[in-house]
This record gives sequence, structure tokens and C-alpha cells, in this order.
Amino acid sequence: MKHKVRIHPLLLSVLAVLALSGSAVPAHATWSLVWSDEFNGAALNLTDWSYDIGTGCPNLCGWGNAELEYYRAQNVGVGGGYLTITAKRESIGGASFTSGKIHTRDKRSFLYGRIEMRAKLPTGGGMWPAFWMMPEDDVYGGWAASGEIDIMESANATTTVGGALHYGGSWPNNTSTSGSYSLGGTSFADDFHVYAVEWEPDQIRWYVDGVLFSSRNSSQWYSEGAPGNPRAPFDQPFYLILNAAVGGYYTGCTEPGCITASFPQEYVIDYVRVYEDIVNEAPTVTITAPPSGGTLPPGDITITATASDNDGTVTMVEFYDGDTLLVQDATAPYEYVWTSVPDGCYLITARVIDDLGGVGTDSADITVGAGCGQAAFLGSPFVLPTRIEAEDFDTGGEGVAYHDLEAANNGGAYRPSEGVDIQQCFDAGGGYNTGWTTPGEWMEYTVQVPGAGDYAVEARVSSLSGGGIFRLEFGGVDVTGDIAVPSTTGWQTWTTISVPVSLTAGTQVMRFVAVDDGFNVNYFDVTGGPTAAAPDLQPAGAVLHANYPNPFNPMTTISFDLPAPGTATLQVFDLGGRLVRTILDGQDLTAGRHETVWNGRDEAGREAAAGTYLYRLSTGGFSETRRMVMIR
Repeated sequence: MKHKVRIHPLLLSVLAVLALSGSAVPAHATWSLVWSDEFNGAALNLTDWSYDIGTGCPNLCGWGNAELEYYRAQNVGVGGGYLTITAKRESIGGASFTSGKIHTRDKRSFLYGRIEMRAKLPTGGGMWPAFWMMPEDDVYGGWAASGEIDIMESANATTTVGGALHYGGSWPNNTSTSGSYSLGGTSFADDFHVYAVEWEPDQIRWYVDGVLFSSRNSSQWYSEGAPGNPRAPFDQPFYLILNAAVGGYYTGCTEPGCITASFPQEYVIDYVRVYEDIVNEAPTVTITAPPSGGTLPPGDITITATASDNDGTVTMVEFYDGDTLLVQDATAPYEYVWTSVPDGCYLITARVIDDLGGVGTDSADITVGAGCGQAAFLGSPFVLPTRIEAEDFDTGGEGVAYHDLEAANNGGAYRPSEGVDIQQCFDAGGGYNTGWTTPGEWMEYTVQVPGAGDYAVEARVSSLSGGGIFRLEFGGVDVTGDIAVPSTTGWQTWTTISVPVSLTAGTQVMRFVAVDDGFNVNYFDVTGGPTAAAPDLQPAGAVLHANYPNPFNPMTTISFDLPAPGTATLQVFDLGGRLVRTILDGQDLTAGRHETVWNGRDEAGREAAAGTYLYRLSTGGFSETRRMVMIR
């Protein structure tokens, strides 16, 4: 928000100087959480926040911006996990409206870092919500010689948000620079969004939902109070401000009669978080019981884990059944008794969080009682045409989803508790391949063929000296005959061989059968399409394909098909159901195949931890989720 003068000159907090002042960002550092308010209590935390009260008069009537509200503490509430600032049409103290404004001055100030908020904005003619920062002390003179950082401000219909810097000389010799971001006509009041700046000594960047929309370098700002200092005025601690103004210069409405918003209006804030660029070694967690790959009787199962953090402390260990949170445990030893567990196959995950927000995970696949039988490894069948990674054979175990003549996984990778031999692959795209192939071994993959027709299977294979032979069966029928694998002169020297296949429609099992030994398999690319479509078997909506490569480091490609033009949302979640990254947010797309890449980073641009993630496509009434694995 724009201010002509500072309200009160304040002394610099000694604590802030000791804790937060410093030099340039350390190399290869990561954003680590140093402070947050999740608003989980029943009242505002007055250890961190203070209220502004009134209209700014007599010294700064209208708060320097011709605002029309009277700020009251009663208009600020905390409950249900949110901070809510409510603007009302009511006359108090000579103003025609009331609202709320809070700040961390003298309590929390920060020098450099990532400052973010997740919020849903108020809207309507004359509304002006903002999230911004002012200097704890006017080191370089009055506003704006000492600077102002506007992280987010929006006005009126709130279809656009802005970010700005104010700097230069003291008013009226001040100046500013700004950028803006739009959702393409949608209002920011319709849903929650994440607003952030990344503030470094020589650059400040603005983001909405992880999308960079503006940046400014130190060569583009200055302070008349420090002509020889290129980083001034943004090299001093700043405090945080949240408010919902009514009217003011930014809205173009400075008289009560032009306010058209319907009241009350709510500015709802989910959290405010501050990260610093601190090297933070991720914590580690290990599930000690039950063992991965183990079979247990139905009933109570005790899950135990150990956790440690080499450069900090463990804050919490969480246990999950798939993506369902079972319990949070803040005290070692970390243990949970999971009661009355029925027959089935389960993925248990332990998730550890350290004092700087670092995360580590460990998982264990277990079978309870009779298990779950054969099922698609990624949660749903491969919908053809698509790529099928050789290591993503169905779940169900030996004799059900695969047959391997040795009980151990000779490669020890990816699915170490299974008997199929899997190793790291050095083909383009990385990932894993199967190997140590012996005649008579087989692997099965549940697939969906949307329509009968002519397809082709392109197998990515390698062989030191050749001689390998395999065949592919669909629905118990040999559709390829024997396929010979040529010599590629090395176990990690790869080639593609292609064979045409005629497939019937429906969900069925593709079985890979090794006829002779001496080769590795990376993946199968099934191409082509139905020539005699079976409408009742075609997907009623979109089709989400398996990502590739999978596992991946650090990028993977996600593809999907839309049967008709429409909007699509594609998001990545961790196993706890927490949103990690929104890749597509209601984007308008044409019918057909679409591909996008996840770079392995979260909404804040930080590297996501190694582990299992879920990616979900939502379009129209369709939603599908698949699983992927990141390695580091």
C-alpha cells in the first residue's frame, strides 16, 4: 500500500539485528521455515501481532491514502484455522466503514527471505486488501526513502493482484515500481491463492501460486538517504502488515458514495510464513516395524520408527496408511498401534518434519492376511496408448503378478521386497530397468484397451551379446510370437524393437514372458489406436497416463487426454494429502493429448523431498489420481 509518511519512528529491535541481519545468500541454500502463524488458535497471537486502531487522524488521516474505514480490533478474528479481517458498512469515529489492520512492528521483523501468505480476498467496488512490509526503523529517512515492499494488493473486482516497491527520496520525492498478475478474468476472491516474495540482497521476486510474475534488481531501486549503497533501502529489517482497506487512491474511490461493494466483506488468511535461505539437511526416518514386504495376520499392527536430524531437531513424525493420516507423534519412541486391520495390501509411510520444515519419508509395503490379490501397481490400469515401465508390474506378488526363479531382487532397486530383478537404468530419462532375465519368468501389467484395433509395441531393450527372446500375451493370448533381442554390445546400451499387435477392447492383463535369457527391458511404448471403437469401453471422460520416467530425478513428464475442449487442473500431493504443486490451475485446453513437466519443486520453488507422490487430474466431472516416485 502507498503511504506518504511513516506513522511512528521506531527503534530497531536488537533481537532482530542479532537473529536476522547478515550477508549475501549462502550458496546452494534452501528455503527453511523460520517463523509462521497458522492461525490455529481462538484469538490473535499478541506476542507476534498488534492492531492499528482508528482512521490515522490527526497525524495521518485516511492513513495517507484517503482510506474511508475506521480500523477496529473487533473486526479481526481467529477461528477454524483462519484469520479473518471483516470490512463492514457502519459509522464509527467519523468514518462510514470499519475494517481491520494488524502488524508485527516491534515484535517480528525480517531481513531477506521468502515471505508468503495463503488467502482468499474480499472483493467489490472500493475494497483494497493488502499484504505488505514496512521498515522496522527509518534508517534512510521518512517514507519512502527507507522503502516499502508490497507483497500483494488488489482492488475492486480483484481480478488482478499487484506487487510493488516504494523507494527514492522522502515524500514527495519518492518513486515506485510495480508488476501485476491476472487469472484471466477470474477473481482472486473465488478461492485461496498463495502470494509470496523472495527477497534477496540484490533481487526481489513476486509469485502467485508459484508463478513468477515480477522481479526487480538492486540496480532498479535506490535511496536518496544512502547514495553510495546500491542495496538501500531494502537492506534493513522490515515488519509485516495485513489489512483490508475500504476506498483510497488505489481503488480510485475516495468518497463513501462511490463504494459499491456488498458488506460485510471478508479477507480470509490461512497462514503467513517466513522462510530464510538456510542450508537445512533433511531429517531421516526409518520404519523399524513391520518389515517391508512382510505378511502379517489381520488385527492390531504396531508401527514403529526411528527419526533423527543431523543439524536440528525432530518436530514431528506422522504415520500414514497410503494417503490417510493415522497419527502424529511428537515424542520418541515413535510408535502407533493400528487396530483391527483387515485383509489387504497396504503402503505404510512415516513422515518426519524438522524444526526448519525439512521433510523425510520412509515407506513399507505389507500384506495383511490373504492380501489384496492382483492389482495395477499405479492404482489404475495403463490406458493404451501409453508407456509402460517394465518395473511397474502389478502388485500381488510371486505367482500372482509375476514369476521369478529367484526370491531376491538381484538389482535391489525400486521394489526391493519383490522377487523381480530391478536396477538403476542409464538410458535417456533414467529410471529403472528389469534384468537377470531367465527363461520361464514373467511379469503382468493390467491395461485398458479403449477400442479394438491395430497397435504397435515398441520395447526398449539391451543385451551384451544378443540371443534373448520374449513374447507378449494380452488376455492370455500370444499376440506377438517370439521376439528376438539383438546385441547392443552393453547391458546399458539401449535400442528399440517394434512389433505390430492386434488387440481386443477391454480391461485385460498384458503378460511379458521370457523365452530365452540375456537381455534387459526398460519400458514398452504401446502406440496406435482403435480401428473398431467400442463406445461402451472407451473412457467416458479424460484419461490420465502414467508419468515417465517413473521413478524420476528431478523431472518427469505427465500426459493426459481430453475428449473435448475444457478446463483442466493438475496437482501434485504428498502421501499426507498436502498440496505440493499446482501444475495446471483450471487452464483452458483443446481436445486431445497434452503433456506437461513437473520439475520436482513445490509451490515455493524448493526441491521436494525424495519419496512417493500422487498426481491428480481434474476436469469437468472427471478426477483420477496416479502414483509416482522421486529419487534423489
